[in-house]
Amino acid sequence: MNDMNVGQSIFSNRKQIGYTQADIAEFLNISKAAVSKWEKGHSLPEINYLARLAVLFDVTIDDLVNYSPQLSKKQIRIIYHRLAGMFETEDYDDALEAVRNHAHRYYSCYRLLTVLTGLLINHGYLAKDKTETFGLAKEFIERVLAHSDSLHLKEQVTFFRAMIHLTEQQSEEAIGLLSDSTLPKLPVSTLLAQSYQMQGKIQKSKAVLQIEVYQYIVFIIGDFTMMMQGGLYDDLEELVSRGEAMDEAFNLKTLHPNSMLNFYLIAAMQLVDDRKRCIHYLNAFLESVGNLTNDYYLHGDEFFTEIDEWVADFDIGKDVPVNFGVAREQLLGVLVDNAVFSELKDDIEFKNIVHKLKNIVEAKIT
Repeated sequence: MNDMNVGQSIFSNRKQIGYTQADIAEFLNISKAAVSKWEKGHSLPEINYLARLAVLFDVTIDDLVNYSPQLSKKQIRIIYHRLAGMFETEDYDDALEAVRNHAHRYYSCYRLLTVLTGLLINHGYLAKDKTETFGLAKEFIERVLAHSDSLHLKEQVTFFRAMIHLTEQQSEEAIGLLSDSTLPKLPVSTLLAQSYQMQGKIQKSKAVLQIEVYQYIVFIIGDFTMMMQGGLYDDLEELVSRGEAMDEAFNLKTLHPNSMLNFYLIAAMQLVDDRKRCIHYLNAFLESVGNLTNDYYLHGDEFFTEIDEWVADFDIGKDVPVNFGVAREQLLGVLVDNAVFSELKDDIEFKNIVHKLKNIVEAKIT
């Protein structure tokens, strides 16, 4: 109840009816000091006092404690980032319990449940046994699917469910959930942009199209990375070349470095036998890491001039989904402990890259 501003609510309602703290104390047959503690947030009234205060103020108990089952986007962001920080700085089980408590407190806020599902999936790798984490995520998913009226939220949690299936080696179940997504896409954004343009809303029309292009570029780089990693290509050289060309065309190492660091790392691993190109892609990986750790947040640029408002409206805000502090050991390990690069461990350029990576990560930690 501390998050509900009970004390401030009692103070505001008391002032509205012209009562003093002494008047409230007399009405409830308690000490004035007790009322003072409530209003200062030092203690909370018992439920029987809340009921009597609600009658006195002519409000509901929910109004009195400022409770609403639905949270604003700002409130969701605060909760999300608070819990994400707990996964980095506190015991994993404590963080997981905090997620469960927040979810159950606002169990009909399906947008919060969706965001918390993503939080669990993004941080589940920190758990030695993912059973409880994924079990909680599945609980949220089923709740959203059963009760939410939002097709967008249902689509999101279905995607999360497929991610869990893959993690649990249940590929057939994932295919069953996602197979319809291979159907031809309808040009919804094109029609929406044309509609805005017809109304003379040029900025909105530009924003719709820029958002569409931005998302597809990020998805394409992710698909290229998957194709490299899984050997799902006919011509590796052509695949890497096209990905690098997209980076150069849209400055993706700066615009979306978390996608590009994965792309360039996998490219370097695939081309480890070509020392010159491998080092080239490792340097691109290093640059991407540097951009990501330099207080990075999702944003537009000189080409994507109209997407910042869209990004700012995300449920979790413009920050990347996973805290850098959580991922720092992995960032160091992908080079230092990666057996693929074992033949390069004595190479001076490779050593310089590892050294620079350590400096970047350690500078961010401090």
